[in-house]
Amino acid sequence: MSSSVTIGISGAAPDTDSVRAMEAALIAAGATPYSLHDHAARCATTDLSKLDAVVFMGNDYDIDPSTYIERYPEGDPRRCIHSATKSEYSTPQSKARCEYENRLMHMALDAKLPILCVCGGMQRLNVLCGGTLHQHVPDMVGHDKLWQSRHGVAPNVGSIPIIIPGGTRLSMIASEIHMNFARDVTDDCPKVIMENSLRHQSIDIVGKGLRVCSMSDVVRKKDGTADYLIEAVEAEPQGPYAQQFLLGVQWHPEFSASPIGAYIIKHLIAAAQEFAGARGQGLVTSGSEEKQSTLP
Repeated sequence: MSSSVTIGISGAAPDTDSVRAMEAALIAAGATPYSLHDHAARCATTDLSKLDAVVFMGNDYDIDPSTYIERYPEGDPRRCIHSATKSEYSTPQSKARCEYENRLMHMALDAKLPILCVCGGMQRLNVLCGGTLHQHVPDMVGHDKLWQSRHGVAPNVGSIPIIIPGGTRLSMIASEIHMNFARDVTDDCPKVIMENSLRHQSIDIVGKGLRVCSMSDVVRKKDGTADYLIEAVEAEPQGPYAQQFLLGVQWHPEFSASPIGAYIIKHLIAAAQEFAGARGQGLVTSGSEEKQSTLP
């Protein structure tokens, strides 16, 4: 099957480093990128009809906490808005992008369109699926090293170890890398890669229909227990998106800090080819804003 599929890229602007890098990676892998910018003037329904897959990129603004803090119990301090949070409602451009991406992501999920969510895109996916976010990771880990650009570290440099547990879609993708080095590595084995980290927020409560497929830094809680920061989520095998390529990664794979970025894009394109073939046979339909959503 031809790899000439069209993959939308929604980012702040077409000339940002991350959008350009993602476009270059898609072209190198044989796909046709379709820029989704100038969000206030776009129609999500029209755009969806042109796409075989979509990538939601990172954001210099944060998802407004008003959309998820009430999901915490009464009295929970996480119901407060952190002073470091920079709401995407604060400018007309970022608000328009928020509203457009929420519509498009909602519809793409309903249409079973292959979806890759990067950094802030993953956070949007989690909140849209009913999850929540840690508003300021430095408060949790005691440093801002996960915001590597603040320390002059380029995005093509891996700065933190990412753990990928076995038995996940992401582990299957990572196995293709590790098989080049060790014949006994399977997708059931955990993998560790070095990746970039360009953020100050992280997933807290995981949204419905998603499961964790990667983690990093250990976080020590006030009650003495420990947990990991979530670095990637994917479709829950028994959930509503089980038959869909749905992957969110906190790092930026387009900058190729590790080889996994190219493999993720390879699998996204393969899913887009399958989606395009099924649509050509009338086996899938496009989502619509009137259609009842599977989201919470």
